[in-house]
Amino acid sequence: MKIHYILILVLLTACQGQNSQIDKLKSENQILKDKITKLEDQSTVRKKIEENTLVTLANTDVQQITSKFNHQQYQIKISYPKNYFLNKEKKYPVLYVIDAETNFGGISYIVQRLIKDKLIPEILVVGIAYDTDYKNFYKLRSRDLTPVEDSDLRMGNKSVDPTGGAPKFSDFLEFELFPFIEKNYRIKKEDRAIYGHSYGGLYGSYALLEKSQLFNRYLLLGPSLWFKDKLLVNQVSQKNLTFGRKTKLYMASGELDLRIKDYQEEFVQLLKEKHIPKLSIESEVVENETHRTIFGVGFTNGLRFIYKK
Repeated sequence: MKIHYILILVLLTACQGQNSQIDKLKSENQILKDKITKLEDQSTVRKKIEENTLVTLANTDVQQITSKFNHQQYQIKISYPKNYFLNKEKKYPVLYVIDAETNFGGISYIVQRLIKDKLIPEILVVGIAYDTDYKNFYKLRSRDLTPVEDSDLRMGNKSVDPTGGAPKFSDFLEFELFPFIEKNYRIKKEDRAIYGHSYGGLYGSYALLEKSQLFNRYLLLGPSLWFKDKLLVNQVSQKNLTFGRKTKLYMASGELDLRIKDYQEEFVQLLKEKHIPKLSIESEVVENETHRTIFGVGFTNGLRFIYKK
């Protein structure tokens, strides 16, 4: 009988051990279930946030154009003047905006405010973007907005970005984008403005010197005229510039943007010394502004100058 009691105790002890192990596993399993549920809830919330981050601007449209010149697909953003669909006969000047990947919303708002206060005429805004991520956007703008290749150029400690694509980008504008806009929107073909900041300002300066048939109004902020050892600044004196129509150039940079400010002033002074017929120039260095903060005041003042009668 003593042996039987011992066996029963062993069995009871074993069962209790198994029950304890089962309870432990159940507890761990519940913890895992709770974690999975929490992760699923977080994923659902994140998905809803991502879905709700898409914002549509009023009176805007988006088109896609793939260029045969550089095989790039461009996202073209259109901002209509408020009365565009009410007045079926009226035609509008066009403002072409470089870097619409990042600035289209702010630009559209400022344009609307100035139109409302009758400080500029009603205009159609056409933004040129890539519909890509931030990193790739900077590579593509480096390619499209620089006039020549510079294989030694490094921004900070980054690898070399592509450069020298401005001629092909200009062909895209002249032979693909402009005809598309003229065909699909009521615009004044002879009245085209360009807005560009930094590399966009560099491209606008290149267009002024080499492709003056593209635009008759230039609004250029913080132009990267340092590019390729001041290439465009050095070219101004050598150029025999003529303009077939009245052309306006507005440039602005921040007082705290030292290199940009100095090269802008040099570029403008060389242009003014040439006394070019039909070219009106306004240049500002704005107190206490930087390369980035020049946008607000520079864009507003620039619009008012280039569209002033």
